Amino acid sequence: MSTSSTLWNGWQKISFRFLFLFLGLCSYLCWDDTIYLIHGTLYNTQLDIGILYKPVVPALSWLDTHIYHIGFNPETQATYPGDNHFGLVFYLTVFFISVIAAVVWGFLDKKRGNYDKLSYWFRLYLRYALGIVIFGYGIDKLIPVQMRYPSVMTMFTPYGHLDLFSVLWNSMGVAPGYMIFTGAAEVLAAFLLFSRRTAVAGYVLTAAVMANVVALNIFYNITVKLFSTQLLLFSLYLLAPYLKNIVRFFFYNDATPFSQRRYTFYTGWKKYVLIAVLIVVPLAVLTINTVGVVNRYGHLKADIPKEKVYDVTTFIAKDTLPPLTTDTLRWKRFLLFNQWHADHAVVMSMNDEPDWYFYDVDTIKKTFTLYDNPAKKTLNILHYISPSKDQLLLTGKWKGHDIQVALKLYPMDNMYLNKEKIKLVRD
Repeated sequence: MSTSSTLWNGWQKISFRFLFLFLGLCSYLCWDDTIYLIHGTLYNTQLDIGILYKPVVPALSWLDTHIYHIGFNPETQATYPGDNHFGLVFYLTVFFISVIAAVVWGFLDKKRGNYDKLSYWFRLYLRYALGIVIFGYGIDKLIPVQMRYPSVMTMFTPYGHLDLFSVLWNSMGVAPGYMIFTGAAEVLAAFLLFSRRTAVAGYVLTAAVMANVVALNIFYNITVKLFSTQLLLFSLYLLAPYLKNIVRFFFYNDATPFSQRRYTFYTGWKKYVLIAVLIVVPLAVLTINTVGVVNRYGHLKADIPKEKVYDVTTFIAKDTLPPLTTDTLRWKRFLLFNQWHADHAVVMSMNDEPDWYFYDVDTIKKTFTLYDNPAKKTLNILHYISPSKDQLLLTGKWKGHDIQVALKLYPMDNMYLNKEKIKLVRD
């Protein structure tokens, strides 16, 4: 391992100053993502991530109004950096701050020959930040919860009515084995990043994984294009110093060493504090993330029995209504499922238009309470009885009419997706 200092040329110093500032400031998003996951695990509620950006919203809004003109409105739009107006304003601002600060830094630090030491510590920080985030996404797939099996609502939605996001998400959901495989690749990449000995292999695997993720996000219109691209940039930045050696190894059969200069603390307590931080912080975050995903997996398994589809056999509103597609009162199906951490009921009209509701069940009073907003301002209370396991009878008020609805449970095992088995050899 070389211990001699090297002189950097002008472009190396200029590019390092900018990338140090730009990637360093962008790395804040890695930690807000981690905070979001930890909060969900510890408190079993979703954190409003916009709270973490509240102090900078006025400044970014002013910049957009007077300079960018992107159209960011903090009164009506999200205030966290996603694929949204705030995200564009955020990244643009970080970019210009980095450019200006890098220029000023260059004037104030003209005589410095290199940034070897600062580069080493920055790369160490970036490597761990990237590893923690990649693990969070990977464990979400390794324990298959990120792309859940399609809900009954999705199963009864015509394919042509789905958006690109739903097509990808449901394709992954019906093939959990593939989701586990991709999750294993991300988790492996994260663990490789946490060791200096395997870091280069981690950079290569992370770059390959993230290139695929970015492509999927772009072409399936998944709303994390900016953040996934940021993670890809992190991995490419970390990989860049080794590209020449990798090319020589694979294409010229030249066993070039990959080791680079390493720095450490010589004061005892500093050395031990660094070791503790590099072990305790990742271990704590990874453990909390894993516990959270295991809990979510348990909730998903518990929600499966709640998913039911009922076909309407008889609909009475004064008279028995025939199943006409022009009827705006009669139901065709009644669907129950859990989505976005809430119980949903969907009434399918005769022309297959969905009418969405939240719902509660009171097993003592034998009632379904349907409401169309979380505040429960608009309620529809329907009494129910179950003559048998596969039958349901609902009575109550619906759109100003007294109704009586007889429903029969639809056997979900009839779905082809539920019956198809993976075969190595076709019949």
